[in-house]
Amino acid sequence: MWFGKTTSTFCGTPEFMAPEIILEQRYGRMVDWWAFGVLIYEMLLGQSPFRGDDEDEIFDAILEDEPLYPIHMPRDSVSILTRLLTKDPARRLGASEADAAEIKSHLFFKDTNWDDVFHKRIPSPFYPAISSATDTSNFDKEFTSEQPTLTPVHSTLSAKDQQEFAAFDWSASWA
Repeated sequence: MWFGKTTSTFCGTPEFMAPEIILEQRYGRMVDWWAFGVLIYEMLLGQSPFRGDDEDEIFDAILEDEPLYPIHMPRDSVSILTRLLTKDPARRLGASEADAAEIKSHLFFKDTNWDDVFHKRIPSPFYPAISSATDTSNFDKEFTSEQPTLTPVHSTLSAKDQQEFAAFDWSASWA
């Protein structure tokens, strides 16, 4: 979405929805920076900044609560989270026409080489040990013990539509 453009669709994963979506206001790309803040918070602290037992409680928390930050959390982490999780979208980090450049220049990313990120030269900090292509030992049993429900395929993609995915790194052998 271009700078200054807005939409009004009510959609998204509840924990990641920005206040303006919940309030059914028109919104722009700042909702993505809000969701990015939620993602960083979850990656750093292992929990959502806005909790509740159901969607309504989560929405209330997003609208009314401020995230809590542990005393030991680095200042640059608190700073970027505070700026991304600003309830007023016009004041949110990334809201200016500079967009991602504003976020990339934040102190939180001071050691990030964006050229290496772009060219996929950053080694993964974790490589899970797997014994085969079907090894699920790195997933919680709560999920791997569930019986999957497959969505029936109504038709195959046309050759023209399939071509849209030609540059993808992976495609099913049966596609």
